[in-house]
Amino acid sequence: MSKAISDRRMRARALRQSALALVLLACAATAVAGLYPAAAPPGSAFIRVFNASNQPKVTAQVGSKNLGDVNALEASAYAFLPPGQYPVKIGDASENTNLQGSHCYTAALGSDSKVHQFEQQCFNSQLKSLVAVYNLIDGTTLSLKTADGTAVVENVAANATGQREVNPIKADLAIYDGANKLADAKPVTLMRGSTYSLFVMGTRSSPVLIWVNG
Repeated sequence: MSKAISDRRMRARALRQSALALVLLACAATAVAGLYPAAAPPGSAFIRVFNASNQPKVTAQVGSKNLGDVNALEASAYAFLPPGQYPVKIGDASENTNLQGSHCYTAALGSDSKVHQFEQQCFNSQLKSLVAVYNLIDGTTLSLKTADGTAVVENVAANATGQREVNPIKADLAIYDGANKLADAKPVTLMRGSTYSLFVMGTRSSPVLIWVNG
């Protein structure tokens, strides 16, 4: 085999390898684009849905954005939209909502088959953790306390939410209605830069506590 032929074959092999590498990079870019949605534009509003009803699964939609099916006692991922008025539909229940830019919202379908809306500031700290309490028990004013009685989030009225930034720690927490302890929450390890939402539902005599990371 002449040296010229050998050189041509080597150049052809190198070109094929380069073309294959470009194809693989394109495929990888397509996969990433499919797995991760585009970043939210500045000033967007964020909303998620929590299923606190007796229904095992409900469909959720805000405006024209479909949030998918939400299982019982679970929350959807946050969706972002431009600020404005939107209809919120969860299962057969619906309610209009006004979304403000740079705010985070939770729409919960309660056991009464009504949509309960909660608003809180979006959390951006990378040094602290955020703990939020969502009170879905009528006639109560709830506080989240540590095992030694130290208040973490205080005086959350029914159908309202309260929150507090705290240092990362592993915590044993409990829910109180005034001075009366209602139930222990599942132990949770609070991590830096993360949000922990405690949904409290059911009744005063039989409360149900669900942690959602986010």
